[in-house]
Amino acid sequence: MARQLLPVNAPITFLLLLFLLAPAALLQGNNVIFWMLAVLVASVGLSILGSRFMIRGLSVRRQLPDHGRAGEPLVVGYAVTRRRRSIPCFGLFIDEDRDREQPGLDLEHARGWILHVGAGETVHGQGIIIPSSRGRLEFDRFLVRTSFPFGLIRRARAFSQPQHLLVYPQVHELQDRVLESLSPRGPDGRRTVDQKGQGDDYFGVKQLRTGDSIRDIAWKLSAHRDELLGIERSSPSPPRVRVVLDLSTPTGMLQVDDAESVTARMLEEQSISLAASLVAAAVDRELEVAVTVLGHTGPSLPFRAGIWHVHRIMTMLAGIDLDADRTAVSGPVSDMEHAGLIVIRPDRVRPLNARQDAWYLTGRQLPELVRESASAPPREPRQDDAA
Repeated sequence: MARQLLPVNAPITFLLLLFLLAPAALLQGNNVIFWMLAVLVASVGLSILGSRFMIRGLSVRRQLPDHGRAGEPLVVGYAVTRRRRSIPCFGLFIDEDRDREQPGLDLEHARGWILHVGAGETVHGQGIIIPSSRGRLEFDRFLVRTSFPFGLIRRARAFSQPQHLLVYPQVHELQDRVLESLSPRGPDGRRTVDQKGQGDDYFGVKQLRTGDSIRDIAWKLSAHRDELLGIERSSPSPPRVRVVLDLSTPTGMLQVDDAESVTARMLEEQSISLAASLVAAAVDRELEVAVTVLGHTGPSLPFRAGIWHVHRIMTMLAGIDLDADRTAVSGPVSDMEHAGLIVIRPDRVRPLNARQDAWYLTGRQLPELVRESASAPPREPRQDDAA
């Protein structure tokens, strides 16, 4: 077992030494003890002046990432500039001035630390915040503290920089059986689209160019026209999946028993997280995804693939206001749409009239669908995965 050192509190240690040395110096008149007492008093003066000069002449800017994700560490950057050209500063701590009991935010590791900022230099530090719920996260004041050089006197300076950050829903790694069910089969499987590409189906005829394969030459047509013509292939389209998040039932009307460990609001949040997990898994498996949210005003995102489409979907899911009034359901899905259909509700399954082959899930099923051995969140699609 490794040995652990006890934490040292500088003010308490100073008071302890002062309590021991001051009576001895006054009663015994020993020069050595007097010198030790003078060093203690001088250290207080140096701490007052040092902490005062360290905190002055600073310019600090907060740097937020594009977005965060619920349940995952969010790195907040700070750019600290020392405007003084002669005196550096040491030992800076940066804290977000927020209510630590605020729901949806874990500030346990939020403090940033910078060891040294040279005169006229800019140094970057980082703090870690763990948002526990999705939505809009507001930032305003943050404090820069220092107790250099001896830790006896602490000074702080507040900076105001209003900013906001959108926290995406939590994404879970789903079980293999769920991922296998995402790929549509039959008429919802792979098909061609009306544009040229690298598929196998016929699209048109083109003039043969250098580099084209000899297997693509249209021999009969070339013989009639006295020039080499090639066959142009159509572009294949990946399978499609539409995720319908049914939040049309108000929170207070959801069917939740009093004996259950989850509340109606928790079931709604689990439904949103399940929809986000399905979208991330589908795009990772090269499927085109469309998302429709029932009960809330907003556009239905069309079928797309790639990282930018995932960000659009996550932004829409993060912006859902569960306290807003719910709207009625009005024919959201066409029964002629060639795509797999997944319908998610918070409490109970309620089949849609438009499609009889839909796959129905509820927010209660989220713990059963998550892979137990998942120790890390699934990767986000890379930029080169964009369609």
